Amino acid sequence: MAAPRTQEAAPGGEEDGDRDRGGAGLVSSEDSKDCILDALSLPDSPGGSRSLEEAPAVPCVFCEEHFPVAQQDQLLKHMIIEHKVVIADVKLVADFPRYILYWRKRFSEQPVTDFCSVIRINSTAPPEEQDHYFLLCDVLPEDRVLREELQRRKLTAILEQQQREREDTSFRGACMFCNEEFSGNRSVLLNHMSREHAFNIGLPDNIVNCREFLRTLQRKLDNLQCLYCEKTFRDKNTLRDHMRKKQHRRINPRNREYDQFYVINYLLFVQ
Repeated sequence: MAAPRTQEAAPGGEEDGDRDRGGAGLVSSEDSKDCILDALSLPDSPGGSRSLEEAPAVPCVFCEEHFPVAQQDQLLKHMIIEHKVVIADVKLVADFPRYILYWRKRFSEQPVTDFCSVIRINSTAPPEEQDHYFLLCDVLPEDRVLREELQRRKLTAILEQQQREREDTSFRGACMFCNEEFSGNRSVLLNHMSREHAFNIGLPDNIVNCREFLRTLQRKLDNLQCLYCEKTFRDKNTLRDHMRKKQHRRINPRNREYDQFYVINYLLFVQ
């Protein structure tokens, strides 16, 4: 990985410290212009024919270490410790594997300092005790365009999935409260739980990946966990009575795990 440039005095007494200031000098004006006007070439999946969602692991942007898709935090930790690279607002990246693959390719083509702000640690200490970290964020035009493109692609896929679920008549599922079985469209089951059990998770048309959503809720109930306060109880009867008496037949609005099942959350970041 390329080392950061040290600051040197420039003509006129000014310091050439652009690379160390919040992204202002991350790329030249010509490079920045190219980043915005040229179409982004997003990478294919690691295996070529397999989709990224099916990919078993995501590589580090600098080395050959790979981490399972579900262990995103471990990859980020590795990048900080081993390569001193920090990705800003990573939770807002719509497609993390493809984002990483894109920057892995770009970092193989140009030095990391062409893209990242340099954060100096212990800048007042002697040179041998100073350290540097590299911040990759959407202050860089190329990164901003990449994030926006990934978000648009994600939204398109979500809207297509939502439309398929709206038209699907092969849905089969059982009520989580009375075990009555339903078939046809997902709305039949959702409307039943709202009408008969006062369990309302929103209008069917606002929900996406409904089967996974219902499995997530059922798994929590099977683990004897209240869906609203998320306390655990000793048996199903105690849990059932608690949710009925406390009017906890609803989901916890502060639990971000449910955000992925509501289309509105994919619209918020698309301008």
